[in-house]
Formats: sequence, C-alpha cells, structure tokens
Amino acid sequence: MSTSALSPAKKLAREKVRGLWIAIPTPFTPSNLIDEDLLLASVEYYIRDLGVEGIYCGGVMGEFWALTMAERKRVHELVVQQTQGRIPLIAHTGHHVLADVIELSNHAAEIGVDIAIVMNPYYPTSPPDDHVRYWYESICQSTSNPLFLFNTRYSGYKLSPQLISELADLENVCGIKNPRDREHLLEVQRLAGDRIVVTDASEGDWLDLHLNHGFQSLMSTLSLALFQTKEDRPILEYTALADSGDVEGAWKIQRSLVDKRSVYKKWIRKPSEEGIIPMAFLKAWLEIMGLPQGKVRPPLLPLTDGEVKDLRADLERLGLADTISI
Repeated sequence: MSTSALSPAKKLAREKVRGLWIAIPTPFTPSNLIDEDLLLASVEYYIRDLGVEGIYCGGVMGEFWALTMAERKRVHELVVQQTQGRIPLIAHTGHHVLADVIELSNHAAEIGVDIAIVMNPYYPTSPPDDHVRYWYESICQSTSNPLFLFNTRYSGYKLSPQLISELADLENVCGIKNPRDREHLLEVQRLAGDRIVVTDASEGDWLDLHLNHGFQSLMSTLSLALFQTKEDRPILEYTALADSGDVEGAWKIQRSLVDKRSVYKKWIRKPSEEGIIPMAFLKAWLEIMGLPQGKVRPPLLPLTDGEVKDLRADLERLGLADTISI
C-alpha cells in the first residue's frame, strides 16, 4: 500500500514512530503518591542525557493497573508538560472498561499525546477473535485518536498475525508493539507492515530487525535507561552508525553489550518469563544507577536486601552503579 493511500493516523505513525523509544516507570514518594517532581526530572534525563526519540508512558512499566484513573491522566499530563513537543509520545490507555479506555484515550489526545496504545483486552482471558475485533472496533468508533495495539503476554493470550492484519484495516490503528517470538513478529510484519508500524521491544534483536527487515523503531525498551548513561550511550551510537551506513561498526558495538544483556536477562527477563512483572527489579536497578523511582505498589513486592545487594554487585561489575546524577 502506498503512503498516499494511508489514513492520517497511519501516516502520522510512519512519520513519528522512529528510532529509540523508552518505556518509563511511574515514580512514587515514600508515602506512595506519584512523585511529580521526580517524574519531571526523569523525563528530562531521558530526553537530554539519553537522547531517546520517543517516550511511552503509563504502560506496564508505569504500573498502570495500580493507578487510579485520575493518576493515570496526571502521569500523561506531566510527561506532556516536561516534553514540550520535543519528541513524540505514546500513552497507554488500555483498561478492562471500554468507557475508561475511551475517556483516557480522548484525554490523551486533548493534552497533546501523539498516539494512544491499548493492550489486548485482558478479561476474559482468551476471548474469540470476533470479540477482540469488536473491542477494537468499539474503541475506534468512539475516538479518532491514532491507536497502537499492544500484543502483550500480560493479557494472558496472544493476538494472531491474521487477526492483527484484520485490525490493521481500521483507520485509527496505526501500529503495534508486538513483543512476541521472532516468527510471529516477522509474520505480522509480512501481513500488516504495509499498513501499520510493526515494532518490538528487544534491544538484542533491534539492529537485525532494523537493517534486514525494515523495522523503523525499537519500541519502549527498558534497555535505553538500564544500559546507558549520559557519558556512554552504546545503543544510540550503534543505531546512528547503522543509519549512516557503517554496518560493521554498528555490529561491533552491538556485540559489546553481551554482558549487560546477560544481567538484564537475569534480573528483568527471567522474572517476566516466570510471570512476575519486573517493576521492582527495574526500579532497584535505576536506584543503584542513581535514578531512584521509589517502591512498587501492591500486589508487587519490593526486592529483599539480599537481592538488592546481589543486583548492585552485578551493576558494579558492569560499571553502571552510581553513574546517574539529575
């Protein structure tokens, strides 16, 4: 499909969803309120010091399920306030109540968020395809916002490539974050990549997907904050080298991150694969680096003292401990 034949939402995603996007946590105060000042300072750090090209806020890594509707809106407002149009934004507006999805999506559009992203409905689990199709059709009929799909395992089931291709025909649907196995991801790109922007969150796969399969964005990965500092931004560097044509140089830097990926697998990916949303590990990692984000909210548990000690030892070995100052 030619670009000229795409809907305005799909054209916007082609233009704006490019490069390195970060998923950000929601920081909390010791009294368990949103730490607004810290959120603003963190957003500035991500933009100014890490050079991210887009921010995804209020999602799984933002503990959306533990926030009230008012808090979710406030997080979106604060990120818009600090970003000031310098980079594009995606805000997660998924919920199990359709009216709340629409309310959050419309609010996001009103305050200047570029794209809303809605995870596949997570209750009831494993709904038939026609139910999922009806869900997204109902959202699109009630809001004109550009809309990303989010095919996350946390919903309890997986959208098939065929269903994603059908949903890609909806005018509002302009992209998908599809953190699934490689075969599934590439099939989605084959079936729907002419109409929507297909993205993945795996930093380790990003360079190959970008160079060899036409992927234009690494969508909302934690690695941008966990692997990089103001003085050392290897993901940004190898992506820039690839875009400039220095493929060999890009791969050299990409392969140098093997130890960081190993520690990431241990502390972030392994708990996730075991069904634990790894927010406590993420927040502890950032705090050890120098960017505290407060505790997690129940039902998540904070790390034990022993886990924090072990994580610090791993980050000290990588040279990442105490490297951030905001």
